[in-house]
Amino acid sequence: MIRLSLSLFLRAACLGTVVCSLTAPAMAQLAKKEGSPANDPAWVKKTAMEIDKRLGAGFAKAAVKAQPAAEDSRWMRRLFLDAIGRIPTYEEAKTFLEDTAPEKRQKLVDQLLASEGYVGHMYNYFCDLLRATSSLGTDGTRSGVPYLRWIRESVATNKPYDKFTYELLTTSGGGWEEGKGAVGYFERDRGMPLDNMANTTRIFLGTHIECAQCHDHPYDKWKQLDFYEMSAFTHGLQTGSRDELAKYANEKYNGKNAEEDNTRRDLYRWLNDNIYDFGVNGNGKGSIVLPMDFKGKGGKPEEVVKARSVFPGASSGRREGDDARGKFAKWVTEPSNPRFTMLITNRMWKKVMGIGLFEPVDKYTEPSKDNPTGTVVSNPDVLAFLQTVMKDLNYDLKAFQKVLYNTRGYALGTNPTAVDPRQPYAFNGRAVRRMSAEQVWDSMATLVVPDLDHRRGNALDPTATVYGKNLGQNAYEIYNELAGKDIKAMNTWVDRVSKEMGKGKKDESMMMSPSMMAGGDAKTPAADPAKWAGYNKQLLRASELRSPTPPDHFLRKFGQSSREVIEGASTDSDVTQVLSLINGHVEKNIVGDSKAVVYKAIDAATSPQDKVKAAFLTILSRPPTPAELDLMLPEAQKGRDGIKNIIYALLNSNEFIFIL
Repeated sequence: MIRLSLSLFLRAACLGTVVCSLTAPAMAQLAKKEGSPANDPAWVKKTAMEIDKRLGAGFAKAAVKAQPAAEDSRWMRRLFLDAIGRIPTYEEAKTFLEDTAPEKRQKLVDQLLASEGYVGHMYNYFCDLLRATSSLGTDGTRSGVPYLRWIRESVATNKPYDKFTYELLTTSGGGWEEGKGAVGYFERDRGMPLDNMANTTRIFLGTHIECAQCHDHPYDKWKQLDFYEMSAFTHGLQTGSRDELAKYANEKYNGKNAEEDNTRRDLYRWLNDNIYDFGVNGNGKGSIVLPMDFKGKGGKPEEVVKARSVFPGASSGRREGDDARGKFAKWVTEPSNPRFTMLITNRMWKKVMGIGLFEPVDKYTEPSKDNPTGTVVSNPDVLAFLQTVMKDLNYDLKAFQKVLYNTRGYALGTNPTAVDPRQPYAFNGRAVRRMSAEQVWDSMATLVVPDLDHRRGNALDPTATVYGKNLGQNAYEIYNELAGKDIKAMNTWVDRVSKEMGKGKKDESMMMSPSMMAGGDAKTPAADPAKWAGYNKQLLRASELRSPTPPDHFLRKFGQSSREVIEGASTDSDVTQVLSLINGHVEKNIVGDSKAVVYKAIDAATSPQDKVKAAFLTILSRPPTPAELDLMLPEAQKGRDGIKNIIYALLNSNEFIFIL
């Protein structure tokens, strides 16, 4: 295998300039139309132009010049990666580049946002943000699947973000109760209610208040009393259950009355962890007792304090236990909340544009005596206007992204100079960034597997299993059969299932019945498995794999989050990544797979020149330059071995792994 130098692949975009002198749109009139304003192309266009106008004013203020607009091929590849998390296929790239319609870019935005690829990509985003995992607890016996299914279903139905957040903060019920998967948000932090509140304020309010748990914050205005007054909203909330059924199931696997038969003991454990002791109940007391070692100002050790938000607008009221959690969630998601809209606006801006209008996106600090400037916003006018857009769209994140993808700011060419994301940025050109682990994996899988976006894995499968043994029912069915019933019903179920397992009727290889795929929150249509016959079963989109994947998986090597911390993913590079590409993954799973779709267009080309062009369009989403064509032509003339060299070299180039 030869190594080809591809440094000349990075070319500067050189088409057009941004027009920043725009007329003010009639925003109010357009917003009054029925349905989402985003359904009106005129509204989208005018709103995008207003954003561009404010960006242009920022260019002038920062004394910078906008980069020329990106050519179609670069813009297309960028959009595919940002909107659906993978590169375009050969057919998708060819169709777009050959389209001569003046509105083809707007049409592609609409097409991608309506696709299955968008659902999987946004699902990955929320799993990282919310630390959602396939299993909960230290031993992994409690399933995180209902939580994952709720997230996936919320994205698939385009649930407004304020409703999404409200359900996370207020849902009660059993983990496997129909439609109650959001209880996974609190189950994720079982036994750590104070940490959960710290995570909530960081995710939804952009406030790092966790330092105030032990003492007054040394670098921000938050006091220790503020932390406990916030925590009082959810204090008393109970994860799991301590009722008679849970205690009995626990005793049958972990007490003096434990079953001697391993199979029966494992079944009782599964029932305890997933049916009886899995879920959330309670509305929060609205009050909390300060700790014995409380040191902050405004309170005393062991004093009872009532719930109060760190920003004006929410308190527990006079009556203890009066749905404090609901009051808190309502306040958090109110459009008048000074942080909620700003935080999700900046998060979506970063998702689309690569860098937030302020960084870090989850830490906004107001000016104070110790920090006179507070958080610096790179373009306050853009941030202020975007918040009105978010509200006009009723927190429709898909529609909000649609507006951003239609801006000329998004279509600018790549900034040729390095950009420090920690410093305010004018957004006068695209800052180069490496693909996320999921984007790398999904893009490479796109080169191997046909119709990848519709290939389903079993990561969201609700089928009940005990240490790999299939119980023959999905967990929703078992919940409906046993929840609220008595101990006799539990024992009857254990007797029946253990006997059937003993007869070998239900084992690891048992195929799922249609009913097993029908229950729960994330209903997905069945696909024809024949389409993927013979392809590696592990080459699924990252959203179809366990969350997270095992530590030695390709995704983890490339920075997939362990889901232990909020937004814990990394795009830093290291030697193990290089070795994975050079010595393993590319050769074994792509170049060495004769069925890989990357060969389809190349094999269909009749001349060596056309084979080179097909390889470039399939892998880099653009045609080769004349110099690149001359460089690659001798390899293409060698036949299949030369083609393998070309594919190998292109996949190991910087241009493939970076978003320009």
